[in-house]
Amino acid sequence: MAGMDVLCPKTGTLTLNKLSVDKNLVEFFAKGVDADSVVLMAARASRTENQDAIDIAIVWMLADPKEARAGIQEVHFLPFNLTDKRTALTYIDGDGKMHRVRKGAPEQVNSPHNLLVCSFTERRVHAVIDKFAERGLRSLAVAYQVIVLLFSLPIS
Repeated sequence: MAGMDVLCPKTGTLTLNKLSVDKNLVEFFAKGVDADSVVLMAARASRTENQDAIDIAIVWMLADPKEARAGIQEVHFLPFNLTDKRTALTYIDGDGKMHRVRKGAPEQVNSPHNLLVCSFTERRVHAVIDKFAERGLRSLAVAYQVIVLLFSLPIS
């Protein structure tokens, strides 16, 4: 550690050797959302089989980790990779509706090709990320959408 003057641990990773998520710090940019639903959506976009520290920290915030897949049918899971810096799950709920949830780096989850975000919301998101960064916290974005399938059928 030659040349290092200050080492600032964040979220207990170094001090406790455990990554943590503070549900009290969750910021919302959509109406009708609460911290518990954000945690559930983030857990749905997670896998624990690969022992990823972020996925484990999120899934274990649920009362029962099995809640992450309860009542849904997985259609497609996009695992984390260094290029996309996000995970994504497409699933069908008990009513037959299709949903997609993404979790990852805010610049990837909130990018124009992933979501339609107005510039006002984008500025708010970056302000929150900067506020957390000033405190030594890293931000993780979660995005959720209901997928509406539109078909064009030829009529003769």
